[in-house]
Amino acid sequence: MTRRAEPITRRTAKNGAASYTFQVDVGSKPDGGRLRQRFTYRTMAEARREYRRIATEVAAGTYVVRHAVTVSEFLTGWLDGRRDIRPVTLAGYRQALKPVIDRLGGIQLQQLSKSHVDDLVAWRTESGRVPARRLSERAAQILAFVAEHADGVSYVQVEAEFGANAGKFLDRLREGGHLDRPARGRYIAVEVDDAEQPAGVSARTVVTMLVQLSAALDDAMAQGLVARNVARLVERPKIASREMATWTREQAAQFRRHVESDRLYALWLLTLCGLRRSEVLGLRWDAIDFDAGTVAIVSGRVIVPGQGTVEGAPKSARSRRVLPVPGDVIAALRSFKAAQAAERLVIGPDWRDTGLVAVNGDGSRIRPETYSGEFVRQAKAACVPMIRLHDVRHTAATMMLDSGNTLSATAKWLGHDPGMTLRVYGHVYDDALESAGASLLGSRAASE
Repeated sequence: MTRRAEPITRRTAKNGAASYTFQVDVGSKPDGGRLRQRFTYRTMAEARREYRRIATEVAAGTYVVRHAVTVSEFLTGWLDGRRDIRPVTLAGYRQALKPVIDRLGGIQLQQLSKSHVDDLVAWRTESGRVPARRLSERAAQILAFVAEHADGVSYVQVEAEFGANAGKFLDRLREGGHLDRPARGRYIAVEVDDAEQPAGVSARTVVTMLVQLSAALDDAMAQGLVARNVARLVERPKIASREMATWTREQAAQFRRHVESDRLYALWLLTLCGLRRSEVLGLRWDAIDFDAGTVAIVSGRVIVPGQGTVEGAPKSARSRRVLPVPGDVIAALRSFKAAQAAERLVIGPDWRDTGLVAVNGDGSRIRPETYSGEFVRQAKAACVPMIRLHDVRHTAATMMLDSGNTLSATAKWLGHDPGMTLRVYGHVYDDALESAGASLLGSRAASE
């Protein structure tokens, strides 16, 4: 039998140049019809080689159809299609991939190479810090107004000058380093030296970018848009380990004694119990069972860039839990509820009924940045070491493990995966394991 001839056609252009072309069914169209593509090469040998390769890949189902989709088009569509995650998480993904879209967005997805991503990583590490956003016109006006008052201004003054809700710009300007708050309710302007900001971003930021790009390209491979994931070929920078900051039992107790007379005492106790900021600020009164002494974590409030503070589901499925909190926490919550009832009577119809536990004296929601700022102020006043608000959660976890609680119980209380709890608090758990191992056979002296 003679070998079946390969369907390669020789074509001659008007200038006499020869080319070799063939057509292959490479898949199906959305309507079910055949998807045929034409391939053209300069030599017969090249055409034969590519015909055999393409035909083999088509038969095996591994052929990647040629297309002109760009990196920007694909990543934008991939992000828009992420409907199974929280808004704050999606905002983080968009922020992580923004440099990829800005720098490599015009490249065709199938042309994206390891060298492209390597160059991006080098740029981000050395000089790729995204410039800080310019102040909006209203923020700039408020900043100028504050600068005119050497002794500082308050929320009331700003809202009286610029209208309702203008005061919220004060905390945002403070976060950006444009304002300082030397005393509660007073804001002063400070000079910002942009030249002192580092040029590159941290290794953690670069790794986050590569992780999200790898996830997106994995999806592109699954769709048959690319043959391989070039982001996984890029070496990721090493993230320097950071010593976890925590309070000792004595320091946590000192902070608790200091805030005992504070209006938000019940919230500080929940924070000391290891609840996330989002969980404290998203807690509703109907999620508290005063008779059973339990607090149900079923919602959270987080800051979503571009959207403000958003209320939604907890961070993960494990975060949704019911905690049998200590009796003094329940007592503090009872007192706080009674105090809010009294405030409501005083304010009358202007009281804002949100159903949330964490509210201001007028019933309005406490903003996340305000709660963090108040924690800093209270910690300074309590004369305890300055740690992040989230580090109080680490303090609670460390104390639970140090007290002999099991890893699984601690993880369930925190709303963590046990493996994650072990990675983060392994140093504490190792001490407990050493003690457990020593108790198995007893000491030599005891046996003798």
